[in-house]
Order: sequence, then structure tokens, then C-alpha cells
Amino acid sequence: MMEIVDTHVHVWDLDSYRLPWLDSEGSVLKRTWSTEDYRAESGKGDGLYSISQAVYIEVDMAPDERSRENELACSLVEDRRTVFAGACIAGDLTSSAFEGYIDGWSKCPQVRGVRQVLHVPSAAPGTCLSPRFIENVRHLGDLGLVFEGCVRCPELGDLAVVARECPDTVIVLDHMGIVDADVMARTTPTADERAYQDAWRKNMRELGSLPNVICKVSGLNPSGEWSIEGLARSVGVALECFDADKLMFASNFPVLNVAMSFDEWTRAMLEITDSLDAGDREALFSGNARRVYRLS
Repeated sequence: MMEIVDTHVHVWDLDSYRLPWLDSEGSVLKRTWSTEDYRAESGKGDGLYSISQAVYIEVDMAPDERSRENELACSLVEDRRTVFAGACIAGDLTSSAFEGYIDGWSKCPQVRGVRQVLHVPSAAPGTCLSPRFIENVRHLGDLGLVFEGCVRCPELGDLAVVARECPDTVIVLDHMGIVDADVMARTTPTADERAYQDAWRKNMRELGSLPNVICKVSGLNPSGEWSIEGLARSVGVALECFDADKLMFASNFPVLNVAMSFDEWTRAMLEITDSLDAGDREALFSGNARRVYRLS
């Protein structure tokens, strides 16, 4: 049985919190997703895999809900009935008030890092390149916290700049750069699709060459029918571009449900990685996560 630490899990209660981005989503996501839902969805390993720990990742709530979500995240980690062992909270790294904000929350032992979603319309391209943003990412490193880089695929080069400017901060690349799984799965791409594939591979190679960048293998949401072979064309790039100690499994629950179930994704990942060295495979599914997020 493969022991798994799931490094990217969301839960939300729409009766208690506001998530404006869900207004434009369909019925799959526009509902409450609870810790009980995650337990049920992730508990179908049937002796093939078992989820031992998970990391709560902020869910891009309305800004005025941020403190309440942080309190929720810490309470979920503190609650021994949940699988959560650490949390990455939200933060506005463009703000001059960020340092004081994170200095306070960093005192909570449940907090392991910060994420600011940068692939949404409210985040202009290049947001993470401002001097203030970069200085705040450096400050995360001073506090021993990771920065979760959730950027648009064409802006992966910006994240590489941030990583170089902040060598003492661990940068976690979310969802392999939100790559288009449909385009990457095509074996006979158009000229534009080939250019997209080549650009993504180039950016992934650059990020993989940086010592402080870790890649979450996740976020593949094909729009139609999918195959393990198609998924493997994206996963294989991550495995090729990042060393074995710089890769982490993630589900992106419940967002992955727009394309497939938790069990389908996990079984696909186990099949895709079946030929890896046993130690490298263990690192991908659990060992690296424990190191990066300081999980006990």
C-alpha cells in the first residue's frame, strides 16, 4: 500500500463563508465541500493507497473573510479527527501591511506557508514582479514559511524570477503551472498547440533547475474524455524537469472533481509512476511533503 500525503486540499462551507469566484462555477464546485466529503472521497484506496496526512490550502475567500479562514485552517489542523497536518493561508503580498499580518500568523504552529492566487482577473500579469511582492516573499523565507506560486501558465517565467530573487524562500509551484491537460495530451498538435507545449516544457525546465522550487504534480483537468496515457504526457514533463526530491503529489480536492474523481486521479498517478525507483516514488507521494511542510 502506498502511503500518501496530499499536499493540496480545499474544503469550504458556503453557509458560513463567501467565495466570490464560485459565482461563475458550475454545480460541481458551487456547493459545500466538507472534511467528511474529503474523507469519503479519499478513502477508496482498497489496499492500494492510504492518505495519512494532508495540507489545507486557502480557498480564495473574500478578502474580509481572510482572518476567519485562517482561524478555520488552524482549527482543522488542531483537530485530531481530521487528516490535516499543516495549512497554507491566504495573504496579499502586494500590501505594505503584509509583513505585520504574516508575522502574527506565523506564530501559529499550524501555518506552514502563504498562497496568493495570481491566475485570477484581479491579479494583473506581472503582479509578483513588483519590489514589494518580492520583498514579502523574501520575508516568508525569513520566517521559515513557503510561498505557494499559483500563476497562469504563460507567466511561469515570472515565478522563476521570484525564485531567483528569493533564494532562501521555498517556492512551491502549484498544479505544474496550471497547464492545459488537453493540449499536452495531443500527439498531433496544431502549430499553436506545439508552441504552447514547447513553451511549457521550457518554463518547467527553468523552474526545475532552481534549487528552491518544488513542483506539485496536480491540477490536470481535461475538459472531455481523458486517458492515463494523456495525463502521463503532462506528468512525465514534471518528472523529467524536477529532481526526485522536488516533486510532491497533490489532489487539488475538490476542484479535480470537474474532470475526475479523487480515486481516479490517485490510481492514475500510481500507474504513471509505477516504474520509478521505489525511494523516488515514496518521496513523491509522502517524503518530500513532510520535509517541505515540516509535518510530524
